[in-house]
Amino acid sequence: MTTTTDNKQALREYIESLGLTYQATFIPMRQDADKVKHPQLHWAVTFTSGSAFAQFPYSQGCGHVKGYEKMPVKTPYDRRIKEQAIRHTCETGRIERTIGQFGIVKPGKQPAPDVLDVLYCLVSDASVRHAPTYEEWASEYGFDADSRKGEEIYRTCQKHTTDLLRVLGLGQVGRAAMDRLEKLEELFQDY
Repeated sequence: MTTTTDNKQALREYIESLGLTYQATFIPMRQDADKVKHPQLHWAVTFTSGSAFAQFPYSQGCGHVKGYEKMPVKTPYDRRIKEQAIRHTCETGRIERTIGQFGIVKPGKQPAPDVLDVLYCLVSDASVRHAPTYEEWASEYGFDADSRKGEEIYRTCQKHTTDLLRVLGLGQVGRAAMDRLEKLEELFQDY
Protein backbone atom coordinates (compact mmCIF):
# COMPACT_ATOMS: atom_id res chain seq x y z
CA MET A 1 0.00 0.00 0.00
CA THR A 2 1.35 3.41 -0.98
CA THR A 3 1.28 6.02 1.76
CA THR A 4 0.63 9.72 1.28
CA THR A 5 4.29 10.41 2.07
CA ASP A 6 5.44 7.90 -0.58
CA ASN A 7 3.03 9.40 -3.12
CA LYS A 8 4.26 12.94 -2.44
CA GLN A 9 7.86 11.76 -2.71
CA ALA A 10 7.13 10.08 -6.05
CA LEU A 11 5.51 13.30 -7.28
CA ARG A 12 8.46 15.41 -6.16
CA GLU A 13 10.91 13.03 -7.86
CA TYR A 14 8.92 13.07 -11.09
CA ILE A 15 8.70 16.88 -11.06
CA GLU A 16 12.46 17.04 -10.51
CA SER A 17 13.06 14.56 -13.37
CA LEU A 18 11.11 16.90 -15.66
CA GLY A 19 13.42 19.76 -14.74
CA LEU A 20 10.34 21.70 -13.67
CA THR A 21 11.08 24.64 -11.38
CA TYR A 22 8.58 26.76 -9.53
CA GLN A 23 8.43 30.24 -8.08
CA ALA A 24 5.54 31.87 -6.23
CA THR A 25 5.25 35.63 -5.78
CA PHE A 26 2.73 37.04 -3.34
CA ILE A 27 0.26 39.52 -4.85
CA PRO A 28 -0.81 42.15 -2.30
CA MET A 29 -4.53 42.83 -2.55
CA ARG A 30 -6.82 44.91 -0.38
CA GLN A 31 -9.73 42.85 0.96
CA ASP A 32 -12.07 45.01 3.01
CA ALA A 33 -14.13 43.05 5.54
CA ASP A 34 -17.40 44.62 4.34
CA LYS A 35 -16.75 43.39 0.77
CA VAL A 36 -14.73 40.17 1.25
CA LYS A 37 -16.12 37.90 3.96
CA HIS A 38 -13.36 35.29 3.65
CA PRO A 39 -9.99 36.80 2.62
CA GLN A 40 -7.58 34.83 0.45
CA LEU A 41 -3.87 34.67 -0.22
CA HIS A 42 -3.16 35.55 -3.87
CA TRP A 43 -0.07 34.37 -5.74
CA ALA A 44 1.48 34.58 -9.20
CA VAL A 45 3.06 31.19 -9.75
CA THR A 46 5.64 30.62 -12.47
CA PHE A 47 6.65 27.17 -13.74
CA THR A 48 9.79 26.86 -15.84
CA SER A 49 11.30 23.98 -17.77
CA GLY A 50 14.30 24.72 -19.95
CA SER A 51 13.53 28.01 -21.70
CA ALA A 52 9.76 27.48 -21.52
CA PHE A 53 7.81 29.14 -18.75
CA ALA A 54 4.24 30.05 -17.85
CA GLN A 55 2.66 32.08 -15.08
CA PHE A 56 -0.62 31.19 -13.40
CA PRO A 57 -2.76 32.87 -10.75
CA TYR A 58 -3.22 30.80 -7.58
CA SER A 59 -5.28 31.55 -4.48
CA GLN A 60 -5.47 29.96 -1.06
CA GLY A 61 -8.15 30.36 1.58
CA CYS A 62 -7.39 32.12 4.85
CA GLY A 63 -7.01 28.73 6.55
CA HIS A 64 -3.56 28.54 4.92
CA VAL A 65 -2.29 31.60 6.79
CA LYS A 66 0.58 30.38 8.97
CA GLY A 67 1.27 31.29 12.56
CA TYR A 68 -2.19 32.02 13.86
CA GLU A 69 -3.61 28.50 14.02
CA LYS A 70 -2.33 28.00 17.59
CA MET A 71 -3.62 31.35 18.80
CA PRO A 72 -6.54 30.38 21.05
CA VAL A 73 -9.82 32.22 20.90
CA LYS A 74 -11.39 32.56 24.34
CA THR A 75 -13.26 35.85 23.96
CA PRO A 76 -14.86 37.92 21.19
CA TYR A 77 -11.89 40.29 21.50
CA ASP A 78 -9.44 37.40 20.84
CA ARG A 79 -11.49 36.37 17.79
CA ARG A 80 -11.48 39.92 16.40
CA ILE A 81 -7.70 40.28 16.88
CA LYS A 82 -7.07 36.92 15.23
CA GLU A 83 -9.38 37.71 12.28
CA GLN A 84 -7.72 41.11 11.79
CA ALA A 85 -4.27 39.49 11.83
CA ILE A 86 -5.33 36.84 9.30
CA ARG A 87 -6.92 39.47 7.03
CA HIS A 88 -3.74 41.58 7.23
CA THR A 89 -1.62 38.60 6.18
CA CYS A 90 -3.99 37.83 3.29
CA GLU A 91 -3.70 41.43 2.11
CA THR A 92 0.05 41.93 2.56
CA GLY A 93 1.72 38.51 2.72
CA ARG A 94 3.32 39.51 6.01
CA ILE A 95 2.77 37.85 9.35
CA GLU A 96 2.83 40.55 11.98
CA ARG A 97 3.81 40.17 15.59
CA THR A 98 0.57 39.73 17.50
CA ILE A 99 0.45 39.62 21.26
CA GLY A 100 -2.82 38.29 22.48
CA GLN A 101 -3.89 37.31 25.94
CA PHE A 102 -2.56 33.79 25.34
CA GLY A 103 0.32 33.99 22.92
CA ILE A 104 2.69 35.61 20.50
CA VAL A 105 2.85 35.06 16.78
CA LYS A 106 6.34 35.63 15.40
CA PRO A 107 6.62 38.06 12.48
CA GLY A 108 7.72 36.96 9.03
CA LYS A 109 6.54 36.28 5.49
CA GLN A 110 3.69 33.99 4.57
CA PRO A 111 5.30 30.85 3.11
CA ALA A 112 4.65 30.14 -0.55
CA PRO A 113 2.15 27.40 -1.39
CA ASP A 114 3.54 23.90 -1.84
CA VAL A 115 4.42 23.15 -5.47
CA LEU A 116 2.37 19.95 -5.26
CA ASP A 117 -0.79 21.82 -4.26
CA VAL A 118 -0.40 24.30 -7.13
CA LEU A 119 0.43 21.65 -9.71
CA TYR A 120 -2.47 19.49 -8.50
CA CYS A 121 -4.88 22.35 -9.24
CA LEU A 122 -3.41 22.91 -12.70
CA VAL A 123 -3.46 19.21 -13.54
CA SER A 124 -7.06 18.93 -12.29
CA ASP A 125 -8.11 21.93 -14.37
CA ALA A 126 -6.43 20.32 -17.39
CA SER A 127 -9.27 17.79 -17.49
CA VAL A 128 -11.00 20.51 -19.52
CA ARG A 129 -9.30 18.97 -22.56
CA HIS A 130 -11.71 16.00 -22.32
CA ALA A 131 -14.72 18.25 -23.00
CA PRO A 132 -14.76 19.35 -26.64
CA THR A 133 -17.44 21.99 -26.00
CA TYR A 134 -18.30 24.40 -23.22
CA GLU A 135 -21.78 22.86 -22.94
CA GLU A 136 -20.32 19.40 -22.17
CA TRP A 137 -17.88 20.85 -19.65
CA ALA A 138 -20.62 22.96 -18.03
CA SER A 139 -22.89 19.95 -17.49
CA GLU A 140 -20.00 18.00 -15.95
CA TYR A 141 -19.08 20.79 -13.50
CA GLY A 142 -22.52 22.14 -12.63
CA PHE A 143 -22.47 25.34 -14.66
CA ASP A 144 -25.42 26.66 -16.63
CA ALA A 145 -24.73 26.15 -20.34
CA ASP A 146 -25.78 29.79 -20.90
CA SER A 147 -23.48 31.22 -18.21
CA ARG A 148 -20.96 33.75 -19.48
CA LYS A 149 -19.00 33.46 -16.23
CA GLY A 150 -18.88 29.67 -16.62
CA GLU A 151 -17.68 29.98 -20.20
CA GLU A 152 -14.98 32.42 -19.08
CA ILE A 153 -13.77 29.83 -16.53
CA TYR A 154 -13.83 27.14 -19.23
CA ARG A 155 -11.70 29.28 -21.56
CA THR A 156 -9.28 30.14 -18.74
CA CYS A 157 -8.86 26.43 -17.97
CA GLN A 158 -8.18 25.79 -21.68
CA LYS A 159 -5.53 28.52 -21.77
CA HIS A 160 -3.89 27.28 -18.56
CA THR A 161 -3.85 23.75 -19.95
CA THR A 162 -2.12 24.91 -23.13
CA ASP A 163 0.39 26.93 -21.09
CA LEU A 164 1.08 23.96 -18.81
CA LEU A 165 1.54 21.64 -21.79
CA ARG A 166 3.97 24.13 -23.34
CA VAL A 167 6.08 24.08 -20.16
CA LEU A 168 5.89 20.28 -19.87
CA GLY A 169 6.88 19.97 -23.53
CA LEU A 170 9.86 22.34 -23.22
CA GLY A 171 8.17 24.90 -25.43
CA GLN A 172 6.24 22.45 -27.62
CA VAL A 173 2.66 21.29 -27.21
CA GLY A 174 2.83 17.74 -28.48
CA ARG A 175 2.78 14.06 -27.58
CA ALA A 176 5.69 14.29 -25.10
CA ALA A 177 3.95 17.09 -23.19
CA MET A 178 0.67 15.14 -23.17
CA ASP A 179 2.47 12.02 -21.88
CA ARG A 180 3.97 14.05 -19.03
CA LEU A 181 0.60 15.55 -18.16
CA GLU A 182 -1.01 12.09 -18.14
CA LYS A 183 1.77 10.81 -15.87
CA LEU A 184 1.11 13.72 -13.49
CA GLU A 185 -2.62 12.90 -13.55
CA GLU A 186 -1.78 9.32 -12.62
CA LEU A 187 0.52 10.37 -9.78
CA PHE A 188 -1.99 12.91 -8.45
CA GLN A 189 -4.84 10.40 -8.51
CA ASP A 190 -4.59 9.71 -4.75
CA TYR A 191 -3.32 13.14 -3.74
